[in-house]
Amino acid sequence: METPALQRIDVPFPSAGALHLRIALGACRLRLAAGAGEPWLSGACSDPSGALPCKVEQEEGTVRLSQQVRASGVLGLLSGLPSVELALGRSRPFGLALESGASEVALDLGGVPLSRLAVKQGAGRLSCDFAEPNPEAMESLTVESGAAALDLRNLGNAGFAEMTLQGGAAAYQLDFGGTLRRDARVAITTGVAVVRLHVPASTAARIAVEPAMGSLEVGDGFLKKEGAFWTEAAVAGRTPALSIAARVALGSLRISTG
Repeated sequence: METPALQRIDVPFPSAGALHLRIALGACRLRLAAGAGEPWLSGACSDPSGALPCKVEQEEGTVRLSQQVRASGVLGLLSGLPSVELALGRSRPFGLALESGASEVALDLGGVPLSRLAVKQGAGRLSCDFAEPNPEAMESLTVESGAAALDLRNLGNAGFAEMTLQGGAAAYQLDFGGTLRRDARVAITTGVAVVRLHVPASTAARIAVEPAMGSLEVGDGFLKKEGAFWTEAAVAGRTPALSIAARVALGSLRISTG
C-alpha cells in the first residue's frame, strides 16, 4: 500500500512521436536501471521525512520527474536522504536528461534504447554502466560535473557519435569497453581533477592530449604518432575508430589498455 513516505511511479509510453524523459532531483540516492518493454518509467520514491515528494508532469511526449519541497518536513531529512529506484522501458527509443544535486547515483543503462543522453551531476558520486549494447544509435552523450566522482563503464556499448565531458574538481574514470559500432568522437575538459581513461587494446583509438599543467601517465599498448597516442588497432587502420581529445588543466591524466 502506498504511504506518504512511499510513492509509486508508473508512466506508460505515450502515443506521441519523439519522446523525452527528464529527471531532476536534489539530494537523494537514485538507482536507474533497464526494465521490461513497458511501462516507460516505473518504480518508487521513498522519503520517510515527507519533505521531498516526487512529482510527475507530462506534456505530450515529454515526461518530467522532479521533487517538491515541503518546509514542514525539512528537519526530517536529518534522518537520511530520500531513495528513488526506477526502471526504464525498452519498447521505444527516447532521449534522457538527468540532473541531480549532492546525490549518490547509480545508472545501469545496458539495453535501453537511448537516442540522446545528458547527465548533470552537481556533487556526490555517479556511476553509469552500459553492460549491454544500446539498440538505438545515440546522437550525443553529454556529461557535466561539479565536485562529483564519476565512474562511467562500457562506453563503447553506448552507441554515441559524439560525447563531451566537462568537469570541475573531482575524480573521473572512463572505460570505453564494449563494442564500438561506428566512429565516435569524445571531448574531455576538466579542472583540478584525476582522470583515468581505459580503452581496450582491440579498439581502434586515437587519444590527443592538450598541453596543460597536469601530469600524464601512458600505459603499455599505445604508440606515439602525429602528436597523439594510438592503439595498435588504430595504427593498423581498423574501423570503426574512437577519437578522444583530453585536456586536464591541473591534476593528472592516465590512459591505459590493460
